[in-house]
Amino acid sequence: ARIMAASAPVLATAATAARVPRPPRRVSRRRDSRPVRATTEPNQADVEATRRELERPRLEPKLARASEVATRRAFSDDSPALAAKVDPPAEPVRWPLVHARSVEAFARVLANPGTDAQKVMRQALRAQYRPRGSLVYDENDPARWPGSDAPTNAERGAIADAVLASEVNRLRLAYLAHRAAMAPENITVPRFGRAALWAVLCDQEIADACDDDLPPDELSYLDAADAMIAAHWTALDGDNAGDGNRTQLAARDACFDAAKLRAIRAVVADPDSIEWPADPATALAARRSVPTWLAAKLVDQHGADVADRVASALLRKAPMFGRLNRAKQRSLRRLRERLREEGVESRDMAEWRFDLEAEAEADARGGARESVIRTPAAGAPDAVVFLKNRSPFRLDSWREGWFEIQDAGSQAVARAAVDAVGESNVSSRRDDETGTRRERGRVRVLDMCAGNGGKTLAMASELSYRADVGIIDKYVIDAFDVDARRLRHLESNAERAGVSGNVRVVSFEKMRDAARVGNGERLDGRAGADPRYDLVLCDAPCSSTGAMRRTPSMRWLIAGDVAEWTEGADDAAAADPLRYSTAWGDGDGDGVFAEVDVDASGDASARGAPSRPPTDGSRGTRRDLSLPEIQRRILAKAAGLVRPNGGALVYATCSLLVEENESVRSWFDERFGDDFVPMPFEAHWPSAPDALTTGDADEDIVAEDDVAELDGNAMDDGAVRSHGFALRPDLHGCDGFYVARWVRKPEPGRDPRSTY
Repeated sequence: ARIMAASAPVLATAATAARVPRPPRRVSRRRDSRPVRATTEPNQADVEATRRELERPRLEPKLARASEVATRRAFSDDSPALAAKVDPPAEPVRWPLVHARSVEAFARVLANPGTDAQKVMRQALRAQYRPRGSLVYDENDPARWPGSDAPTNAERGAIADAVLASEVNRLRLAYLAHRAAMAPENITVPRFGRAALWAVLCDQEIADACDDDLPPDELSYLDAADAMIAAHWTALDGDNAGDGNRTQLAARDACFDAAKLRAIRAVVADPDSIEWPADPATALAARRSVPTWLAAKLVDQHGADVADRVASALLRKAPMFGRLNRAKQRSLRRLRERLREEGVESRDMAEWRFDLEAEAEADARGGARESVIRTPAAGAPDAVVFLKNRSPFRLDSWREGWFEIQDAGSQAVARAAVDAVGESNVSSRRDDETGTRRERGRVRVLDMCAGNGGKTLAMASELSYRADVGIIDKYVIDAFDVDARRLRHLESNAERAGVSGNVRVVSFEKMRDAARVGNGERLDGRAGADPRYDLVLCDAPCSSTGAMRRTPSMRWLIAGDVAEWTEGADDAAAADPLRYSTAWGDGDGDGVFAEVDVDASGDASARGAPSRPPTDGSRGTRRDLSLPEIQRRILAKAAGLVRPNGGALVYATCSLLVEENESVRSWFDERFGDDFVPMPFEAHWPSAPDALTTGDADEDIVAEDDVAELDGNAMDDGAVRSHGFALRPDLHGCDGFYVARWVRKPEPGRDPRSTY
C-alpha cells in the first residue's frame, strides 16, 4: 500500500491535466431497474466522454511515465528538487469506496471455494463494477452503495492490496479475527461473521467439530471478509502511522464498526500474547498462512525452525526478475542503462545481494531476521531485479527482445541444463568415433514439458551466445508439450527474441520415433541420423509449491494428497517390457501423456461424441496417478530420448517437497544407474564462486540447519558436489525449484559406428 501511495501523486496529476469535462448525463425517467436499450443514435458527446473515462486507466501510466522521464532529464538522481518535482501532494483515498469493493470481492472468494482471487479482484477494479446478487448493493438505488463511483489509481491499488493480501494471509487473518470474536469481552459484538470464520478454519483443519451440513450464509461471509480486511489493515498501521496519514487512517477506520475494530486491534497489536495451536504444524499453518498439509510436510522435512523460515518467505512479495536475451544483446550493463533511460530502475544479482544484507540488518534491529543468505549469481548470471513491479511489456526494450520476464530460479534451471551439454561429450566431439550422420557441431536439445516456453527461450539465449563465440557451431531446440495450447505463443516470442530459426515445436510422432530408437527399433524406410538428443530437459508437472507466492490463491487450490507416494505404485511401469516407454500420445502403457484436442469445443456430448474427463494430458486419461507417479513415468520417457555416450538428462520441478524432488532423483539413480551417471554441480553453485569465502553468508544470520547447505551445493546429508540441488525462497530469494542432472553412458551391446 505504501508503494501504491507513493506512485499515486504522479498518476493523479497527469490524469487531471488530461481530463476533459464530461457533459451532463441524461437521466432516464423509467422506473424499471433494467438497462435501457438504445433505439436511436447515441449522443456523440456522451460517447466521447465515456470513451475517455474508460481509457483513463490505460492513459494514466503513460502520462505518468512521460512526466517522470522528463523530470529525470531535468534533475540529477540525488537532487532534492527531483523528489519535489515527482511527488506532489497525493489525492485522498476514498476509503468507504475501497472498503465496499474490497469486502464484496473478498467475500465472493471466501464463499466460493476454488475461486481465483486475482480474477475477482480485476472485476472489482472496473469503473462500472456492480456486484450481482449482493446483499449490500441495491440495483434500484445504486448510489446507496459506497463503491458505485469509479476508483482512482490509488484506490485501485488499495483495493488490489486488500483483496490479494487478505487472500494470501487468509488463514492467519481468519484465526486472529476468530480469536477476537470469541474473546469473552467481545462475545456480544455483532457482525463478526463467526460462522464463516469457523468455516475457513475448518477447511484447513485448524478447528474441530466442523459441521458441513450448516454452511454459512452470504451475510456471514461479508462480515467475515470485513473482519479479516480490518485485521490486515490494522497490521499495516505501524507503516502508515505518520502525521500526514492520520486523517486517512481515521477515514479508513470509520468504515468498520467501532467495537469490532477495537476487538481486532487488541489481538493484532499484541502478537506475543496470541495463543497459537499446540501442534507445531497446525501452529505454523495458522501463523504463516500455509495449508496445514504443507506445513506438516515442511516441519517433517526441515524441522520447525527452518519450516517457519520457508513458510515466512512464501508470504513475502515475490521479486520481479528479468533475463538478458543474449541473442539480441550481450551486455547486461547496456540493458540496465536502456531500462534506466525508459524510467525503470534495476539491480544485478550482486547489487541485490547487498540490498538483502541491508534489509537483514534493519530486520535484525527490529527483532526479525532476514533468511535469504545467498543469491543465485552463478545460476542466473543474466538476471536483473526490477525495483518496482511495473508492467515491462510496454517497454521498447522488451518489444525488441532485449529481455524476458523470468524468475531467477527458473533461469538457474535453464542454465544448469545448458551447462550440462558443455560438461558432457557434445555430439560434435564424437562424430568421428561414432560414424553417425549427425551434423557436426549441431547441439540438439529437447524441452520435453515446455509449457509456455520460458526455459526454452532461456536455453536459446545462452546457446546463441555460445554459437556466436564459437563454443558450438549451431543448435536447435525442440519444444514439446502434451497441451499444444501452452505453446501457441512460443513461435511469436521466439521471433521477437531472434531465435525463431533455432526453436521449433515438435509433435507426438517425433517423440515416438525417438522413443522407438531408444528401445532398439529401426525406423522402417527412414534410415538417417539418430533422432535422440544431446540434452533433454524434463521440467515435469508438479505441485508448484515453490511458486505459490506468484499466485495468491494457489496455496488454497493445491490438494493435500497430490504429492503423496504409495508404495508399489510403480508396479505398472516396472512391468513394462520395454526399458523406456514408447507410449506417446495414446495414454496407454504407463498411463501418461495423452494428446489434448486443442480444437475441441469442450461440449463433446452436445455433438454426440462421448464425453471424457478434463485433463491436461500429462495424466493420460487416468485420474488415479499422484504427481510423484507421473513424474517418475515421464522421467523414464525422457531417459529414452537421450542419446548414449554423453547425452545429458536434466530433471526439474518448481516444488519444495521431497516426494517430488529428492525421492524421484533417488528412484532414478537406483533404476537407471546402469545407463546414467550423476553429473554433479560445482561446489559453489548456484552462488558466485567466491560466495563461500567472501562472506556472502553472514554467520549471524545463518542457522545451524543451513551449515550443510553452505558447505556445498547439496541439500541432503551435506554431501559436496551433488547432482541434485534445491533452490528455496528463504535461502536464495527466488522461487523454489529443484534440479538434478545425469549423463548417459555408451549403449551396451551396440556398435557405436552403427547408423539408425
